[in-house]
Amino acid sequence: MNIFMKKIRGSFSFRLSLYILCVSVPVFVLAFFSYFHSARKSVKAESIERAQVAMDNTILQIDQVLNSVETAVQNFSWLVADKLEQPDYMYVLTQQMLRSNPHVVGCAIAFEPSYYLEKGVMFSPYSYRDGNNIYSKQLGTKDYDYHYMDWYQIPKLLGKAYWSEPYYDDGGADLIMTTYSYPLYDSAGKLYAIFTADLSLEWFTDKVEAIKPYPNSFNMMIGRGGKFLVHWNKECILNETVFATSKLVNGEELKELGHQMVAGERGMLPFGESKTELTMFYAPVKSTGWSVAVACLHSDVFAGVDSLLNIIIIIGFLGLLLLAGFCYMTIRRQVAPLTRFAGSAKEIAQGNFTTSLPTINTQDEMKQLHDSFEHMQQSLVAYIDELKDTTAKKERIESELRIAREIQMGMVPKIFPAFPEREDVDLYAKLIPAKEVGGDLYDFFIEDNKLYFIVGDVSGKGVPASLVMAVTCRLFRTVASHFQKPSEIVTSLNDTLAENNESNMFCTFFLGILDLQTGYMQYCNAGHNAPVVMRASGKTEFMEVVPNLPLGLFEGFPYDGQECTLMKGDSLFLYTDGVTEAENIEKRLYSDEHLLDFLVMHRHEHPSGLVEKVFQDIVCHAAGAEQSDDITIMCLKYK
Repeated sequence: MNIFMKKIRGSFSFRLSLYILCVSVPVFVLAFFSYFHSARKSVKAESIERAQVAMDNTILQIDQVLNSVETAVQNFSWLVADKLEQPDYMYVLTQQMLRSNPHVVGCAIAFEPSYYLEKGVMFSPYSYRDGNNIYSKQLGTKDYDYHYMDWYQIPKLLGKAYWSEPYYDDGGADLIMTTYSYPLYDSAGKLYAIFTADLSLEWFTDKVEAIKPYPNSFNMMIGRGGKFLVHWNKECILNETVFATSKLVNGEELKELGHQMVAGERGMLPFGESKTELTMFYAPVKSTGWSVAVACLHSDVFAGVDSLLNIIIIIGFLGLLLLAGFCYMTIRRQVAPLTRFAGSAKEIAQGNFTTSLPTINTQDEMKQLHDSFEHMQQSLVAYIDELKDTTAKKERIESELRIAREIQMGMVPKIFPAFPEREDVDLYAKLIPAKEVGGDLYDFFIEDNKLYFIVGDVSGKGVPASLVMAVTCRLFRTVASHFQKPSEIVTSLNDTLAENNESNMFCTFFLGILDLQTGYMQYCNAGHNAPVVMRASGKTEFMEVVPNLPLGLFEGFPYDGQECTLMKGDSLFLYTDGVTEAENIEKRLYSDEHLLDFLVMHRHEHPSGLVEKVFQDIVCHAAGAEQSDDITIMCLKYK
């Protein structure tokens, strides 16, 4: 003890080094625990985002495949009606369905009893895959009366398309699958057949099991009633429900998870003792009412952080020892301070802004030089850190906006010609956001020989407008299948958007439903620009529209619908105010009058040519001025 005290009193280097360690150790310990706590918090947040992104991407892929199957069945349904007088041709149609849709493993057109007297009571042409080959057979037999199957009865009773719960199709494809059933009606509104497309449950299993945020993650998918469709224990699939399993294991957490999944909710739920063993992330598959869950073990999530704990402690201890030795040696070598300053200056010049400076205890010019170097170091470090942080944030925002633009543009139809198989209508549309993402929208589809089309403009720009745009597009597809009149569809959309609209955003909207057989068109306008109708006779004018209120302002607003008739060769031109309000460098607007004059000059153009020429004319009018608003143009021609 006496020797140690003599060492402290007799050695300035040792004493100063000890003082530095007394300050450094508490700072190091505080910084270490602050970093460790922050790291665990960051890892937890990253794990939540990682699991949700992986799950949402898979669900999006599943929904895209389901939607593509639905669209394919609906598109093929008109061929069935066209070939009803050729019953044997139905085998050809089912085979074509399989060839054009690789995800579909089976396809049937199941007719009502004795629809074809010469074919008997049951007539259901059915095609299925066996490896790389496609085979066909007559599905209905005395041992397999399809008229009593759920995939036939439920859509017949509901009067609409239906995704069945997965089942083992004994007598059909002889595998576990789910069936999309689409009822077919004749012109009198009488059901004559059910058009089906089968998807193998094995495909869903592969997709769900591919969700692996972490090495030991495991997944499951349940049906509308809680039955396991995908499970790590294969014996549970179609044999057990999540609620029955929760009773067997006395698991209230599993029961709560099952209720939330069946209800179509999304979120996460911690499991295990003190809620720290694992977390279940769950989200619904909108098209079918099923729900997917992904389990992430906490040991996986925090494995990297926990493994670094001991390493950081060892490195920190060694670092403190090195710091003590460095300080001791530096203080002893005060005989050459200028050499050390020169070395420090070289280190700084090479980019090592945190290099150590010689310790100066005097108050002369050497101290001033030391202080100047220290101030320069701090300024450079602060400047570099600020520059790195600013650059990283900018790159991240730009990357996220690029991804958001790709997602948004993928939500509107962009494959043209839109209906190459039809000769009664030609349609083309174009959307150009003013920023990376925008609030303009358009959509269209054909159902029951009627063309449904919309054009809209959400108030504001950027990300908020794009979110409302996405919701509006999805709602339109959903609501359109439940109502017949445009005014009813628009009223329903308005009520949904106005509910809980705390941001007070609104959307101008135009909806039309064109009967492609007669040219009779019903439409409803919600505060949107009046479309231009270009008659085959040569008359071009703005349509008469009831202004109504834009969507999302007031719940319960009564929207008035209108009607008109398009003759052969008539065209309809729809647009958003980004067209007529486009400005040039002199702040002069493109204007309604200029648009109408331009359309009169080019009314004989095909829709695609007319849309592109209008857009080019807007570009010429702007003459280099920055685009101030989203631009959307749609043109359809009734043939």
